[in-house]
Amino acid sequence: MDKDIIKWLLPSQTPNPQIRAWGELFRQYPSHRLIENVRADFRLLSIADRWFLPVTINDTEFDNSYVCSPYTACVTYSLEELDRNIRNPFLNTPLNLLLKGTSRWLIRNEINKTIHVNNFLLSTNPYPDWHGIYLPQIVRFLTEQFPHHTLIFRSLNQVQHSLLLHEFERYGFRTGASRQVYYFHPDAQTWSKHNNIGNDRRLVQKSDLTYLSPAEMADFVPQIRGLYNQLYLQKYSQHNPRFTDLFFEKAFSDRLFRFEGYRNDDGMLKSVVGLFELNGTITSPIVGYDTSESPKKGLYIQAIDLIFKRMHQTGHVLNLSSGAASFKRLRGGQGHLEYSAIYFRHLPPARQRMWKTLLFLLNKIGIPLLEKYEL
Repeated sequence: MDKDIIKWLLPSQTPNPQIRAWGELFRQYPSHRLIENVRADFRLLSIADRWFLPVTINDTEFDNSYVCSPYTACVTYSLEELDRNIRNPFLNTPLNLLLKGTSRWLIRNEINKTIHVNNFLLSTNPYPDWHGIYLPQIVRFLTEQFPHHTLIFRSLNQVQHSLLLHEFERYGFRTGASRQVYYFHPDAQTWSKHNNIGNDRRLVQKSDLTYLSPAEMADFVPQIRGLYNQLYLQKYSQHNPRFTDLFFEKAFSDRLFRFEGYRNDDGMLKSVVGLFELNGTITSPIVGYDTSESPKKGLYIQAIDLIFKRMHQTGHVLNLSSGAASFKRLRGGQGHLEYSAIYFRHLPPARQRMWKTLLFLLNKIGIPLLEKYEL
């Protein structure tokens, strides 16, 4: 029976300690206490008592971060990306009009009435070693309980998830491109071909900053949020997850992330990373540095170098997300399109048409723009 194969679990019932810690955190606190711009119901889904996926459930919440709001991803955040990266007025102006013109239509057709599966509420969500087994049962379980919600799986790419993407398409999901992410493999021969890596290491060796290991980060946790905000919120977008002080405190104490960084002689944290590792994949949802310092100090380079060192230490692959495309390519990053798999066959015809039209626009207009402008 489906109810025995697919079911909700309390965090305490989840044998995976990493997933259990995430579940406990969102059981103890409402989502907006942890991420200011996220209001969502957070649950844990069990697949045959073997795989455990975090799930977020939303209805409207149009001010949410893009991590659980398709409206924000497709309209609000996209408008920012458009103005920041596409300066050609003959391209920028019609795309602006298109996005703004469709916004009310998307709201009217309940674009945000969604269930995101395998959603840690991070920019990039690694997957367990699950390749789509029991997918029909998952769809049936969720659509019976939430018949008016769209099902979405984010953070999929052809390099790591080709089998999973095939299963999604096989069972009626449609895919839409979302951005271009940069993938690194700890292959020494490939790695050594990039002179920028050697230059980065020499810069790090000459730095007058002091390295902070994960065990030494406790006294610096209160400073992490400020550096993250400088980079992700002030430099890039307020639609990135706005993590709270409480989130960083719990993320450190519960070891949700691996935090490392650099401090100066005055005890000020100047550069930091928080790595999330799952099933042989490293992601870096937390990167921050003091953006008021001169770029010549290479604080961003020092942060990224910590991530590369961890990749070589573990032998795991690295998904370094999107952004800073030229920087990542010059250091061996391979750009790959990231997709969301979306199921909406059970929805009313008008909402199905909305999703089909949106996916057509994302794939026919969005993909060429993502590839050309390396978004």
